[in-house]
Amino acid sequence: MLIRQTILYLPAQFLSPVAQFLSVMIWTWWLSPAEMSTFVLVTSTQELAYMVSRSWFSFYTLRFLPPPEDTAGRRRYLETETTLLVLMTLPELAAAAFSMHFFDGRGDPLVIFLIIAAYYVTRGLNNHFGERARAQDKILAYTLLLTSGPVGGLVAGIVATELFGASAGELLIAYAAMQALGSAVALPMIGASLRTARLDLAIFKDAVLNGGPMLVVNGIGWFGENGIRYVVDHVGGSAAFGLMAVGWGLGRRLASVASMLVAVAAFPIAARLINAGDRDAALDQLKTNAALLTAVLLPSVVGLWLVTDILVDLAVAETYRDVTRSIIGLAAFGGMVRAYHAHVTGQMLTLDRRYGLLVVVGLFEIVATAGLAVIGFSSNYLVGVVGGALVASCLTLALSAAIAVRLCGFRFPGADTARIALAALVMALVVQAVDWPHTALGLVGATLAGGLSYVAALAAVYYRHLPPLVGLITGKFAGTRP
Repeated sequence: MLIRQTILYLPAQFLSPVAQFLSVMIWTWWLSPAEMSTFVLVTSTQELAYMVSRSWFSFYTLRFLPPPEDTAGRRRYLETETTLLVLMTLPELAAAAFSMHFFDGRGDPLVIFLIIAAYYVTRGLNNHFGERARAQDKILAYTLLLTSGPVGGLVAGIVATELFGASAGELLIAYAAMQALGSAVALPMIGASLRTARLDLAIFKDAVLNGGPMLVVNGIGWFGENGIRYVVDHVGGSAAFGLMAVGWGLGRRLASVASMLVAVAAFPIAARLINAGDRDAALDQLKTNAALLTAVLLPSVVGLWLVTDILVDLAVAETYRDVTRSIIGLAAFGGMVRAYHAHVTGQMLTLDRRYGLLVVVGLFEIVATAGLAVIGFSSNYLVGVVGGALVASCLTLALSAAIAVRLCGFRFPGADTARIALAALVMALVVQAVDWPHTALGLVGATLAGGLSYVAALAAVYYRHLPPLVGLITGKFAGTRP
């Protein structure tokens, strides 16, 4: 089930983060470090605005959306959803007003506010409707909602910079327009009520009780991931953060691309098993998810490290090149460690509703990341910042894993991890054996050699499991039992 769902969700989970990954490199050729800092800080703050305003209800929707056969329940939900979505725009507008200071006085204040507000509201609606499409297994709608901003915004942003010039404001307008278009196209596919009504108190109460704790947890998690951006902006200035934003963004985005290929399909499956009372199956599902996550993340991060010099020389503007080269590998490794906490051990705690422990782990991560980043900045500038964040992520994962194993019975896939690490080592040796030219052809060659050698090595260490796996996949897609 997990493999089939992963493949169905693959276009959205691949295209969206890949577009974000590419955009980090593309905008270096147009934006100055100060404009890059503004764009990244505004888009990062949007994530917090969404968490505060809508994420708690989106979490409830993902887990407890009434099934289609419950016609009355679905109607009550949709009417309540419409009312809440209107009300939840207010926190996003407040966040837009706060975010105006990232422009450092550039532009007309009213215009800047409207641009940021449009970006925040359209992105927030995309995120929420995307979660509902996911709960309804509406794959096409989910894909449109997830890709309209990152992919459509990237294309529209390139056009906008050519026509009107390069600035953070122009890019935000382009992204907001494509996000609005995505919602307009996808919404008829998943259904909606255009009529606001009095809140259904039962739905609202359940949403607050179930999504409220996750609002706190996700908000803390957001600070754990993004707090370092504001720390660097504060202690080093916007130019310093603009320089760091590229290498940091590329490394973290690669980890996000890899992890979401697996994670998006895994949680709903485990949640349904827990809700059905089958805890053993849910634990097995999380163990499988952990192995698949490692199989995707580890070679991705190692592969990025292997081709860093070629990639940076080809794709990153000279202004950002030296800093990017020095931190991208550390950022990717830290992103991998954090993804394992977020999508494996952290999800174990979420399924068990141990929200208090998630808060403790999240607060530990925030304090450790901020403290070690400041220490790193004073000792080794931006490399020290990213190195400090990596150490903080490792400590956080150690704490999260210890709790998940001891209190929740999480089963770590030790044998699978060893096999995957061996395959990644083979990949590294193959790529390192060749002196690849710093050209597009060299990058493609190194990537293909690494990918093929990893797949071959993985097949070798899993050779006994291949026939059942092939039967499982073909059986699922044929609608038969393997």
